[in-house]
Amino acid sequence: MFKSILYRSKSVSAALLLGGLLATPAIASAAEASFDRTLNVSGNVIVYVATGSGYVHISPGSDSQIHIVGHVKSNNGWFSGSSDDRVKQIAANPPIEQSGNEVRIGKRGNDDWFRNVTIDYEITTPRGSNVNAGSGSGDLQISGIGGGLKASTGSGSIDAHGIGGAVALDTGSGDIKADLNNPSSTKAQTGSGSIRINGVIGGLRAGTGSGDIEVQGQPTSDWKLETGSGSVTLTTGGSHFSLDASTGSGSVHSDPPISTHGSLEKHHIMGDINGGGPTVRVETGSGDIRIK
Repeated sequence: MFKSILYRSKSVSAALLLGGLLATPAIASAAEASFDRTLNVSGNVIVYVATGSGYVHISPGSDSQIHIVGHVKSNNGWFSGSSDDRVKQIAANPPIEQSGNEVRIGKRGNDDWFRNVTIDYEITTPRGSNVNAGSGSGDLQISGIGGGLKASTGSGSIDAHGIGGAVALDTGSGDIKADLNNPSSTKAQTGSGSIRINGVIGGLRAGTGSGDIEVQGQPTSDWKLETGSGSVTLTTGGSHFSLDASTGSGSVHSDPPISTHGSLEKHHIMGDINGGGPTVRVETGSGDIRIK
């Protein structure tokens, strides 16, 4: 007689087939646990958040506290005993370190302790915080941060709203969407996905291997935008700048008049808009370019 083996994390069932057949392997639902921590801070706050596999959501909260909620779960397939034990231990002793107003949250380096474990983070922090957030595989949603933001994910989207200071957004594969509030500089890069940014002031670097780029703002410093395959649309109002736009397969159109430099070509235009100024360089391998 064959015996079915039961493994329980939250709820597990195994069925023993009749007629002398082997038992169906038991499939364990992943173990889950949460933690909730509040840290007192003051002055200029710097927050580092890193998760190997999970999402990160950050929003503004109290000016004197950082509130961290972590959702920990095992992502093993079945019979995940060792990682299930670590889920409980991580929730009891979450990966949070504070040194004055510098706070580090999440895994560090190639820490095997977090293997086969996912942690999702929901964090509130003072509006003036400087934030560095990263995920190996997960979406990042960040809002209301005025002290600067560096956000990166290996595979996932980035959604940033009400962000000021120096802004750098990077994803290996995913879309980037950002609404900025008086940024000092802006960088956005995705291996494959669209980029949509509103409120750019000052310098900009934006690139995607494959996807459209849409930017609204004022090029008071140089801009450079590149896509391997996709259209580029710039809404610049009455800004003064010098345009250098080229497309391998597509056309270039500008609503504001251009005082061209040299000959006017369908696939490449160089000229001044509203008298000229900082250089706005736009390149696409395949797609149209439009200036509004």
